[in-house]
Amino acid sequence: MFASLRSLFHRLFHRLLRWLHHVDYAYCLPFLARLPVPISFAIGRVRGKLNAALGRDWRSVALGTRHILRMSLDGYSKIPLPSNHVQQMEWVRERFEIESREELEGCWVAAHRLHKLSCTYEKLELLQQRSNVPGGLVLLTPHMESFLLGIAFLGQVTGGRVNSMSSAVSKDPRLDPAVAQHFDRKYRGLEHYLNGGSVLDREVGLRPFYRMLERHETLVVLADAPVTPQGAAMEVDFLGGMRELAGGALRLAQHTHSHLGGFICRSKGMGCYSIEFCELGSADDPETIARIYRYFSEAILAEPGKWWAADMLPHMPLKSRSHILQHHF
Repeated sequence: MFASLRSLFHRLFHRLLRWLHHVDYAYCLPFLARLPVPISFAIGRVRGKLNAALGRDWRSVALGTRHILRMSLDGYSKIPLPSNHVQQMEWVRERFEIESREELEGCWVAAHRLHKLSCTYEKLELLQQRSNVPGGLVLLTPHMESFLLGIAFLGQVTGGRVNSMSSAVSKDPRLDPAVAQHFDRKYRGLEHYLNGGSVLDREVGLRPFYRMLERHETLVVLADAPVTPQGAAMEVDFLGGMRELAGGALRLAQHTHSHLGGFICRSKGMGCYSIEFCELGSADDPETIARIYRYFSEAILAEPGKWWAADMLPHMPLKSRSHILQHHF
């Protein structure tokens, strides 16, 4: 009997959680984004702390399990830093808070409020090297801090079309419809700032992305995704050793004779941001991709909790030395 009551309680609790989850994405976040930025930012921090306390992530709610919390903890245990369980849980807590803030930033973009925010650019001269480079430009960025706003800010300084590669995971039928609408609104809002550029799912095929680069446009691709089935792969030195990651961006750049670069957009608090760029280079030069991932690794290891893709690191296992020697020789 007690087991039946406990099971009933868990079902009712999960149903309530899913209803609150829907209300949050459908009504609370859009409303929050239209408040004055300091108020929006402050309330958003409270939302982030609640998400951290609950281990709430849109993927976790869809599956009815806190797997993102568990996988993030596993991921942080695998980064090459001395840490204990307490420290790793602190990184997990920060990871949920950063992801929550990124969701609010997505609503700011959807509401066309970029003019209410400010951004400074570090090492902008590295991006301006593009004027001396033929072909398109592929810019990599990790799931770190405020990458979506970084793409929007890029549209203000590049002068040309900026495009971004997204994923159809946001259209998974298991997701609450309000979550799918949230992603669609923020991507359509992002396009408002891309000088005629587009945000397209990689699942539509690579042909549209080849055409973008052949037209000498900029394409932003997330750099820290595991290899997908039948997807291109590459091995890079990332977070402590050689790992296999999705290699579609590198393939696109090589086939279109485009250059590669990287950037990270960071929040400075209360609507202030900064973007730091990594030196561009030829996609055919192995040092280019190595340099970009060294830059990302150093940034993540300096502030692990601000990298909110730690849950994907278990899907990027370190390659053994024997495997590496066999692969290269």
